[in-house]
Amino acid sequence: MINPPVSLSELDYLVTSNQNESTPDAPYEQLIEQLEGVVDQIEGGELGLEESIKGYEQGIELVKRARAILDRAEQRITELNAESLNENGE
Repeated sequence: MINPPVSLSELDYLVTSNQNESTPDAPYEQLIEQLEGVVDQIEGGELGLEESIKGYEQGIELVKRARAILDRAEQRITELNAESLNENGE
């Protein structure tokens, strides 16, 4: 049985409820879960073109936020390694 397409208002609700669940400081794992949900919706073929584009835009924002978290983690690891090398070299 084919499910009816998700309406734009339903997608807006999903997007808004997901945003309410994640704060700007949402953990990486939560962002990835939300991204997976968006991908599933788009790949499920239940969304129309406009809804898919809106989902894609939401996905891009989630990727940016997740990437920023990874960048900060990488920077912190670099700093810790530098500190460790300085301590061992002294």
